[in-house]
Amino acid sequence: QVTKSAPVANMASSTLRGGGERLVREMTPRDSAPQSAGSTRSQDMSMTIGEMENRLLPKPSKGGRGSLPMSARELLAENKQLIEEKKEQKALARKNSREMVQKLIEEDRMKSEGIKATVQSKRSMLKDLAQQYKASITRKEEERAALKTSKKGQPLSYFPFVEGERIAKGRAAKSAVLREEMQGFLQKQREMKPPRNDPLIQDTRVDNVLLYPVVPKVQHGDAVPDEELKLVDETCPHMQRHPVFLTKARDHKSRRLYDDHVRRTLEEKVEQTKMELALQAKKRKDELATLEDSMLVADALRHDGTTAKADARRRHAMFLKEQIEEQQKRKQMEKADKKMEAAGYWGPEDKPTQSNATHRSHCHDLIKQMEVDQNRKVVDRSMRLRQEKQIVNNKAGVLEGI
Repeated sequence: QVTKSAPVANMASSTLRGGGERLVREMTPRDSAPQSAGSTRSQDMSMTIGEMENRLLPKPSKGGRGSLPMSARELLAENKQLIEEKKEQKALARKNSREMVQKLIEEDRMKSEGIKATVQSKRSMLKDLAQQYKASITRKEEERAALKTSKKGQPLSYFPFVEGERIAKGRAAKSAVLREEMQGFLQKQREMKPPRNDPLIQDTRVDNVLLYPVVPKVQHGDAVPDEELKLVDETCPHMQRHPVFLTKARDHKSRRLYDDHVRRTLEEKVEQTKMELALQAKKRKDELATLEDSMLVADALRHDGTTAKADARRRHAMFLKEQIEEQQKRKQMEKADKKMEAAGYWGPEDKPTQSNATHRSHCHDLIKQMEVDQNRKVVDRSMRLRQEKQIVNNKAGVLEGI
């Protein structure tokens, strides 16, 4: 054993000398501080031969013997172990795949249920919205019918041509104001200058009658006072001033018969209205002319744009036609070149002929399938018609109930 270990020790020492710092770094822990070459050499010399062999030899793998040869039994056991591990891995993979499939199926189911719930909620929302619209439409129709019924017996209160009536009402209001002003002026004048009430006016009144005395006549010898013998008063108020025909004439409001100022005001208002109407007509005419000019310009621009687009489309069509003809010519030339070459046969052998029974059976199956499809279409159509009829009946019942 000592003879066998001697060359190993020599090899270890040569390796240490050849490797140098690499082996020292590998054997030195990472956390420790770097050591000097003298200390490393002293540690290597203090190591035993067994420790050096353990350091230099490779570590055996799990369940194996490293680079050493294995016996047949150990190899068989290791193969069996590897087979068991592969079986376990396959079973685990199969289990994981089944779980993944179940998870995907569950996710699809949840998604489909969510979509169905969303569709159902949307349908319910649409149905509620339709009911609300229907109720609001019905309510508006009822309100409109009630309004028409309430207004049926009432006359129309709107008439646009009321300018003359407004002027007449204004004139009547002004006449009433002037009449009140005149009555107030006359009342004031009556209060300031009351009518005469002297004996001359009293004697010349229409209702003046001769009032015969009922007292007995005075006898011839009786005395009569002097006041009773006077025919008129000496101090009559109308005799103390000039007569009316000698005084200066005065204008009285009741005798103002001319209305030139009213006519002049109305004529000015009419002229102003005419000018405004003329300006409005001119402005409208200018707007119409501007609109016609703009329409003509727009039509001209549209015509130019349409013509340009048509020219561009025509040029594009011609270009496409030339490209198509060029491609057809190129394909024809390529086909002619291919036909000119000697073409060999490199395909498979011809298939053997088949009997007509196969084709007949296939055609028979196709015909049956077409009949089944036709029957299904008829059934689906009848079912759809029944459903639509039922929906119409339900809606009619709902409307009758409302």
